[in-house]
Amino acid sequence: MWTTAFLLYLVTGTTWAETCSGRCNAALDNTKPCQCNSACVNFGDCCPDYQSLCVGGGGGTPDVTCDISCLANQLWDNDINRVQVWEYEINHQGQTTTSSTSDQAAQSLFTYLQEENVFLKPTYSTFLALLDNYTPSTSVAESQDAAEWIEIDAFLDAILATDVMNHLYNFLVEHGHVTDATSYREVIKELWFNLYARSSSGPINSSGFEHVLVGETSSKVSGFHNWIQFYLEEKKGAINYQGWVSRSQPLNIVAARFTWNGLSKAKGSFFVGVSPEFDIAIYTACALTKPNSSCSFTMAGTSLTIQTYDVAHKSGLQVATAYPNI
Repeated sequence: MWTTAFLLYLVTGTTWAETCSGRCNAALDNTKPCQCNSACVNFGDCCPDYQSLCVGGGGGTPDVTCDISCLANQLWDNDINRVQVWEYEINHQGQTTTSSTSDQAAQSLFTYLQEENVFLKPTYSTFLALLDNYTPSTSVAESQDAAEWIEIDAFLDAILATDVMNHLYNFLVEHGHVTDATSYREVIKELWFNLYARSSSGPINSSGFEHVLVGETSSKVSGFHNWIQFYLEEKKGAINYQGWVSRSQPLNIVAARFTWNGLSKAKGSFFVGVSPEFDIAIYTACALTKPNSSCSFTMAGTSLTIQTYDVAHKSGLQVATAYPNI
C-alpha cells in the first residue's frame, strides 16, 4: 500500500520534509531542508508550498485573520530587542500641560542607559548611523548620497531580519498591502526614507524617518517621537525636559513637554524602550491600514490609539507623521 508521503510526492513532486503541510508557523527546525515560518522569507529557505499553504490561507496560519490588535500584540510579544527594565532608568518628575510656561522637571528624563548592551544590537547600531544624515531645519533642502543609502539599506537589512518585521510582513501580505519581500522593502522605503517636501511649494526637506524618529524644527519642534533620539539629544544637553503631559504606564509611553536647541515642543509622545523595528512596524501598520486617521487597538491589555498622517500633495502613501495619541 502506498504511504501518505509517497502519494504526496506523486501528486506534487515534493517530499514530506519539503512541505509546510502541518508546519505553518512552526519554529526553526534545522533537521528540515526548508522552513515554514515568517522568517524564511528573509532567509530564503521557505518550503516550496509556504506561500500557498501558510500565507495564502491553506495552512491555517494565525496571521490570516489577524486584525490590528492581533498584529500589535504579535509585535509587542516578539520585540526581543526591547530594552530590559534593568538596562535603563527614567525619572518622570512633575506633570505639566501643553500651555504651561514653568519647568516641572529639574532633572533629565533619562538617568541611566546601558549603552554597551543596547546600542551594540544590529538594529540599534544601524539606526544610530542614520541620525546624523539629516538637517533638522525644514528651511534646508535634504539630499541622500550613495553612502547614506548604504546606511539605510544596512538598517533595513537588520530590521527585516527580525520577528517583529516578519509578523508585519505576514499581516501586510494578508491584507493586500504588499505581495512579496521585494514589494515589502519598497513600501518601507517609500513610507520612511524617500524624501518629500513638507509643503507643496517648499523644498525637498523631509522624510518619514526624519520627521518621526529624528525630529524637525522651524519656529518650533515638530515630529520627534523616538526615545533613542530623545535620550541622545538630552545626553548632549540639547534637550531640556520640562515634565510629562500624559503617560501610559503599562506600555511605557510618555508624552513630554521639552525644548530642543531652545525651540519648544508642547507635547511629544513616544514609546520608551522599544526597539527601532517596533516603532517602524507599528507606525507602518497604522499608516497603511488607517491613513490620516486614528488607528485604535488593544495591546498588552491596554487600549491605545496611533495617529498617522500622509503627505497629501505627493502621490502614494508616505509617513508625514505618526505618534501614540495619549
